[in-house]
Amino acid sequence: MLGFFLVVFLGLGLAGGLYWRWRKKVAEEVAEGAEIEWGLFQKNEPEFLEGISEAKFREIYARVHTPRFPAYALAAIATFFLSLPVTFAVLTLLLWVGQATGVVPQPVEMVQYVNLGEVRVTQAWECGAECQLYVAEAFAGFYYFFGVIVAWLVIVWFFMRRYHRRRPGYLRDEIIRAKE
Repeated sequence: MLGFFLVVFLGLGLAGGLYWRWRKKVAEEVAEGAEIEWGLFQKNEPEFLEGISEAKFREIYARVHTPRFPAYALAAIATFFLSLPVTFAVLTLLLWVGQATGVVPQPVEMVQYVNLGEVRVTQAWECGAECQLYVAEAFAGFYYFFGVIVAWLVIVWFFMRRYHRRRPGYLRDEIIRAKE
């Protein structure tokens, strides 16, 4: 497990470094576009920018024109991998509570009530009680699989909701909003 997380941290560090370089390049291009746009507004509509300094205009322009999705995607992926130990701990606790309260049957109970060895579909199912116990214990993987999927969906829901809530408007709308 430690090796897995070392690889994950290395991958996240590499992705973060690549994102940082990309963001720096985009910031340079956005600053150049803000300078050009500021000049055009000063030339054609100087009254529209009354009360807005050039620094404030650059800030608004950057907020409107800087791509936001890569940052949110990287944050969602990092959150997913960093939350895996907590997710597995919560799923283990839920499975334990479910087995203790009788909601989820114990593997021994599954073997007693459902004879997996009498299924004639494949040879792999034909085994004794000990083998059936191992097969029944593996059914817990079903809960972990769907539990991790639910955790991933909650993380994606959280970040996409935040992404759309913080979406900037058009440049003119943001300038008007900054004047208020």
